[in-house]
Amino acid sequence: MLTKTSTYLSLLAASLAIFGPSAVSADWPWSNNGGNDGWNPPPPPPPPNGNPGWNPPPPPPPPQQWGRQIRPNWNWGKCMDVRGAVFANGTPVDIYDCNGTPAQNWIINRGSTKVQVAGTNFCLDAGNWPNSGTQLKIWTCYDNLPAQQWWYTDDNRIALQGRGFCTDLTNGGLWNGNIIQIWQCTNNNNNQVWTTQ
Repeated sequence: MLTKTSTYLSLLAASLAIFGPSAVSADWPWSNNGGNDGWNPPPPPPPPNGNPGWNPPPPPPPPQQWGRQIRPNWNWGKCMDVRGAVFANGTPVDIYDCNGTPAQNWIINRGSTKVQVAGTNFCLDAGNWPNSGTQLKIWTCYDNLPAQQWWYTDDNRIALQGRGFCTDLTNGGLWNGNIIQIWQCTNNNNNQVWTTQ
């Protein structure tokens, strides 16, 4: 009759002969657990994320949205700008020489859109009581906030949804620091034309 020790030594010798020294480890899970004199398989690895079922891979991150410059009435030298590149609630939005800084990079899409400063959580905002002459500013972006719900039209106007107001180049002025306002949307008003690049 074979003993536990002789069984172990026989298996050890066979493993060495077949697989070489790397197949034998001092921490093989042999045990003497009251009747099971053989090998106990190692426990299965823990399930990922503690879920005993299969986990599909996570969805890919959303594509990086790079900002675009918004320019008044096809003017390639001027851009919509966050004044002084101060990214804080209430900072005015003005016109400034295009300079490629983050203060001039906006995420905007045709149709219903937020107009968001790229790489931040600040959006173009018309305030609580929008009216003709209201100056635009940035504010923390919120979903479904009427002051931040815009419509970028096919004729290049950025209209405050359901309000009848459009972003407007105040007095048509292209000087640096001229704060952009909203004004009642009107046809053929070049102060309300905004193109992107």
